[in-house]
Amino acid sequence: MNRQQRAPFLSLNHATFRLGDRLVFEDSCWLFGEREHWAIIGGNGSGKSLLADGLRGRLPLVAGELRYGFRPAQGSTAQECIGHVSFEERKANVRETVVQSRWNSLEDESGLSVQEFLAFERVMDINPFEINKSRGRERRQFEGRKRKAIQLLHVQPFLGRRLLTLSNGETQRIQLARELCRPLRLLILDEPFTGLDAENRRYIRHVLERLRRTSLRVLVITTRPEDLPAGITHVMEVAECKIVFAGTQREFSNPNRCRNRSLNRSVTRRNENKAIKPGTSWKSSLPDLQKKEKGITTTITTAIKIKNNDELVRMRNVTVAYGARTILDGINWRVREGESWALLGPNGSGKTTLLSLIQGDNPQAYRNEVFVFGKRRGSGESIWEIKKQIGWVSPELQIHFDDSTTCLEAVESGFRGTVGLFEPPTARQRHIARQWLAQFGLLEMVSEPLFALSAGLQRMVLLARALVKGPRLLILDEPCQGLDAEHRALFVRVVDELLRNGSETAIYVTHRLEEIPPSIKRILKLRVSP
Repeated sequence: MNRQQRAPFLSLNHATFRLGDRLVFEDSCWLFGEREHWAIIGGNGSGKSLLADGLRGRLPLVAGELRYGFRPAQGSTAQECIGHVSFEERKANVRETVVQSRWNSLEDESGLSVQEFLAFERVMDINPFEINKSRGRERRQFEGRKRKAIQLLHVQPFLGRRLLTLSNGETQRIQLARELCRPLRLLILDEPFTGLDAENRRYIRHVLERLRRTSLRVLVITTRPEDLPAGITHVMEVAECKIVFAGTQREFSNPNRCRNRSLNRSVTRRNENKAIKPGTSWKSSLPDLQKKEKGITTTITTAIKIKNNDELVRMRNVTVAYGARTILDGINWRVREGESWALLGPNGSGKTTLLSLIQGDNPQAYRNEVFVFGKRRGSGESIWEIKKQIGWVSPELQIHFDDSTTCLEAVESGFRGTVGLFEPPTARQRHIARQWLAQFGLLEMVSEPLFALSAGLQRMVLLARALVKGPRLLILDEPCQGLDAEHRALFVRVVDELLRNGSETAIYVTHRLEEIPPSIKRILKLRVSP
């Protein structure tokens, strides 16, 4: 019996989904065989995650058929037997919390523990006050799956800790363990290697290889074909919310295959005449920033800043610990104006903690000798005096914005360093914000919600937000995380132009050395404290 004759594990038969007022993946056909493991590949905005939402029943199916060929667990629907792990899932945990409150929570030991996060009632969405004797068998099955997940992912040491204390690598393991506690038939992993160092990427591949030997089917979503795990048998490529290829991984990797050379042009095509082109200078693509707009005249200064060789950051024997756990141990570091640094180190080495000391979010800055812009922390400066001189880009920042925030509002919030716009901007500030959006070819999207853009274009909006106030220091915390090759190249090129002549000073965090802009010559590498 060939592949087409076997009952598929999952299939689309001329299916069409609806997203808001538009149709996506119109008339799509696809067979997911019962012994196959798939990957969905495409650029930012190509529709990868949308299709996953459709498979999970999160998008209305308006035509055709979506058929599940697997048998759901007793008492569950097919959709409930599809697990999903994604960076976006973190929104539910952090959206209601302001960024700096994370560090205050660590001080007062508040926040959800890992043990609570993996509790039966929370994972299975059961009312803890419900009285139902029939839950006994379900609970026993859950505890069995939980023991296997904890063993597989080696998360026993984390169970007594709080979620906020975990590194990216640890958080990824806990999220995956949580999904494996459920009676799954299909596990969808959306960018599973996001924010992970090389060792943790290897470990997640090992876990996926172990899962491949079970009855669980795996579907991986990624913008990076080079990250495909070895156990993936088939690949689907999507672009502009359409399936453009579906076949074996060998067929996908065939160099003679006529591939769609443009992964995700769905959004950027509209702006390709405005966006920065390869080989052109970033400054040469700037619009005329002195023209009048609605009677407003303003100038954005892009000339080289005068370098006084001032110390922007200095740390003397800085140590940060929570309880018996030391995060940073005896750090000595100095950042001078015009001298940009790459900040490297494995998950859990304290990179984010170090940045929080600089940005004024972490109260342990007052216990240490931390000088920012020439002043020692705790000498009377306010947190906002610090933040107004720092431009920050981070995927973590991205998830704190409200769903209704427009691109223009997100950029305007950069003037005050807030996550969201709480005070009306001045006419001059609004004009400058619009011009920075124009710089990245996004002027026509000023009224669009930030989260309506692809991940790559959202990151460009955040870079514009960081630059509007002409900061003395740029903090770029894994800025290329989740971006496809096209957007990564654009982002790195823009940052490189900014730093090349010393007009900006940056601290650039990444787990991928190839993403470091060539202009950055200095490296601070942290290690995990014993």
